Amino acid sequence: MNYSIYKINLPEHPEAVAFVNGFLTRDRIGFFWMWKNLSWIKSATATAKGCVQVKAGICGPKEVIMVSYWRSEHDLKQFFRGEAHRRMMQFVMKNPNSLCLYNETYRPSHSGKYSHEPQGMAKLYASLAQ
Repeated sequence: MNYSIYKINLPEHPEAVAFVNGFLTRDRIGFFWMWKNLSWIKSATATAKGCVQVKAGICGPKEVIMVSYWRSEHDLKQFFRGEAHRRMMQFVMKNPNSLCLYNETYRPSHSGKYSHEPQGMAKLYASLAQ
């Protein structure tokens, strides 16, 4: 196998953030809502201003996790104030016990390792590859 491994030189104080967002269904209503809306949620997030990439993974039939990469925390917060996020939260307000939701925001402190096409933070800082 012939490919190169590379890192990126992060700025001293990177603005970019990674957002981890999980959905765990707690009942039948939440299960059907999650699977019906998952593609739309991923698409709405991926096309939001400041979002560079979204990765989604199935943990099991009742749990999904998404990781999105944002140019800045400000862009992520603007997404939370937008129509797409409001629509997502409408279900939670009407069915507060149907989903277990969790989210965490991370700012990179050092480079990961990458091969081939830039993914994740490397998409944000591709010009800084070493």
